[in-house]
Amino acid sequence: MEEGVKVIGVMLGWTELGVFTLLFAAVQFLIGNWLKSRITYSIKNEYDTKLEEIKSELSFSVKKREESALVAELLAEWVSKPTDKKHLNKLLWEATLWLPEQETKDLHNLLAHQGNITTKQMLIKIRKVIQGQESSIKADDLTNF
Repeated sequence: MEEGVKVIGVMLGWTELGVFTLLFAAVQFLIGNWLKSRITYSIKNEYDTKLEEIKSELSFSVKKREESALVAELLAEWVSKPTDKKHLNKLLWEATLWLPEQETKDLHNLLAHQGNITTKQMLIKIRKVIQGQESSIKADDLTNF
């Protein structure tokens, strides 16, 4: 190996060999840094994407919980037959803003004692809206006091 370096050194000249060695080391350093940056960016991007997914799921979960609480409070307030209807109206109007059309109509009919839907059936319908899927829970499975 040493003999090969001496031959190359003599053929190219020691100055050119030194310059070549420095250039080769610089290119190797730059490629190493570039690869390190690419890998770091790739990992960071993957973690950022996962973090955004988790934040989105958490935000959606919090929103579903708030909507559920609103409906529960509305129905509990309505069942208690309050004398002051201001809070009851506020809850009803908030629910009206986000519920789908049919559920909104059914809720208003229930609260106006019109139609044939019960409070428990209304809870199941709204549960389906919030959960986004059917449930094995039926109105008869629910208890109220």
